[in-house]
Amino acid sequence: MNKIQSFNNAQEFQELFGIQEHGEVKSRRNKILLALLKSKSVWAYCRECDDWSLLAIKSMPEMKTTLTKMIADAGVHQGLDYTVVLNGTTYHSNTYETDSYRGVPEDGSIAFVRYINHDNNDGVFKMRAGRFYSKLIDETNIGQALPQQVKTWLCEEFSQDWQVYIAGTLPNYTLLVDHDFAEIYSGEACSAGMNSCMIDRGFHNFYRDSVKAKAARLVGDDGMILARCIIFTEVHDEDDKVWRLAERQYAKDQSDILKRALVDALIKAKEIDGYKQVGADCGNSRGFVDVEGNSLSHKKFWIDCDLDWGDKLSYQDSFKYYNLNSNIAYNYTDVDYSYNLDTTNGQLEDDDEDMYYAEWQDRDAYEITDVYYHGSEITCDSDCMEDFTYWNDNYYHSEDDLDECPECGGTMLSPEYYADELFYSEITGEHYCCQKCKDAAELQFKKDNWHYCDFDQKYYEQDDILTTYNAWNEELGMYETKTVNIEIVEVYINCEILFRIGDELYDEINEQTELPLDVEVEEEALIEV
Repeated sequence: MNKIQSFNNAQEFQELFGIQEHGEVKSRRNKILLALLKSKSVWAYCRECDDWSLLAIKSMPEMKTTLTKMIADAGVHQGLDYTVVLNGTTYHSNTYETDSYRGVPEDGSIAFVRYINHDNNDGVFKMRAGRFYSKLIDETNIGQALPQQVKTWLCEEFSQDWQVYIAGTLPNYTLLVDHDFAEIYSGEACSAGMNSCMIDRGFHNFYRDSVKAKAARLVGDDGMILARCIIFTEVHDEDDKVWRLAERQYAKDQSDILKRALVDALIKAKEIDGYKQVGADCGNSRGFVDVEGNSLSHKKFWIDCDLDWGDKLSYQDSFKYYNLNSNIAYNYTDVDYSYNLDTTNGQLEDDDEDMYYAEWQDRDAYEITDVYYHGSEITCDSDCMEDFTYWNDNYYHSEDDLDECPECGGTMLSPEYYADELFYSEITGEHYCCQKCKDAAELQFKKDNWHYCDFDQKYYEQDDILTTYNAWNEELGMYETKTVNIEIVEVYINCEILFRIGDELYDEINEQTELPLDVEVEEEALIEV
């Protein structure tokens, strides 16, 4: 009789899986590992393979390493056709394959995996990393035996590892931090696709003359800037603590991977204490986090800002609420301030011209565009649209608003925010971009999971609704076993579409003898009949 080998007695169980307290909150240690060890399907898998090593795992890292190897090895043992190389590990699949990019999307999307779908015209698509890994897991016998919470945890771990792996595929770069603001705002020095509204505008001297700041950038081997940002070197909070905060990052082709690489390099070089978060909500003036990734949105920050009429002003994402009398710029609004510094006109302005409220930037703008974020229509400064994608010749959407159709792999609206605009299947439990994809997915799901009725060429979820009949094959000269809906057999018999002989059903019989066609009868018997 086999047993869990991770512990030998009650004391060891408590050390590994006991309840721990965090103030008033109680939780169980290693509860995901415990779910694995208690799973009946895992025990059945171990018994079938006569391999009980899973029951000896003693830690979460060991579980991750062991299961990753088992999932990778399972594809080989099961003879799955195609090779999938991710994070340096080779998996196998009957549907998916990776090409020379080894899963890394051409656009540098850090949350996605690039793959070939052999069930969809060998097309190249991309899918969210965790979801893609889940599909690989489910193709293996070991994956099918794992409890759902273990699979979910594995997919979350893979997503994080995938981002680290992609960062390792970046081109070689050098971090530079100095006061050369002209270079980081030069179109000739910056790589294409940074989409900064201040490039080559001549307003960069603001950082030299009006505030205390540094210029930070990643420079590639070709000398071009891959990513850059401003570091405010003396930022005060309400507790008089001084911070060094990296402002919003800009990168080649708007790559979040490069932005993240810049932040990581600044942290390793101990140049910053916090930074504007990468990706969604980076336009929020209070969207800073510390170097550990903890939110600083509750903090009220301000900087000294010596700015007067006629001085150069570079567009401000965060410290944009300016008190001209005290020469202080704030990143919050519940304070006495005179002007907004989030302007693209390069200097302080009177409010003579008509202004419009840009909800995304939380400020006024001369021109705004309607965009969608998390399913809601909001306004965005038309001069700063880099956070949104013009999709389907319709509206601008944030990346979070877009997803991949699970059937065709094309871009569609996210079910999380636009379920009413998509095509939901109660059969598969997923949303699709169009009725055609929904129908195709449902048909494939039925083929894979339901039971086919030969007589009416339909699929039925339950197999007890079907019975068999003998279908005559003229070419072979014999009957073949086919299926028919048991609920309408009597109707077919009454209509002489099917014939019952004893306990068997037939679609064709000998009309003279009323026997099956393959039953030989003596000629004399036929004469008597």
